[in-house]
Amino acid sequence: MFGFDDAELNDILMQQAADPTITMMITLDRSQAGGVNEKKLLASDIAKNPVKFNTYFAIGESLTHQISHTKGFVADGKVGGEGSVNWSAAGEGTFVTPGVAGGPGYKAQNNTQTIFTDPDTINRFQTELIAEHMIAKGQAAPATGTAAAKAKAVKSSAKKTSSKAAR
Repeated sequence: MFGFDDAELNDILMQQAADPTITMMITLDRSQAGGVNEKKLLASDIAKNPVKFNTYFAIGESLTHQISHTKGFVADGKVGGEGSVNWSAAGEGTFVTPGVAGGPGYKAQNNTQTIFTDPDTINRFQTELIAEHMIAKGQAAPATGTAAAKAKAVKSSAKKTSSKAAR
């Protein structure tokens, strides 16, 4: 996931992480994970449950050390989705006045989302998501158990990524 700053969705994911019958993988782009809101969410997750965070979350880059821009999911091996939507207020659309577009504080990007149920497509996409997760997992340092230490590590990674981009 490239953009991830939805606190409500994050809380749902952390509830799912606490359920031993659910297996999930959350792969986040390193440069985006260094954002102000993202750092707060991730630091909170680590403080609440560093073991579950280290089990399910990976923060990294693509195999070619570019941004990890895939945005998708596979649920229960039966339904998948992929599109341009970031899990953020602007990506999902934030209505200040319910149901009324526009006005101060309104945020909404142009996005697409495709939902699919074809078993072969799901299998191939799930394989890709697992591969991307394992690549990121191999790059990421595990959470130390303290929110401050992880936030510092994320900030350091973001600075390194910014320096690489500036070259």
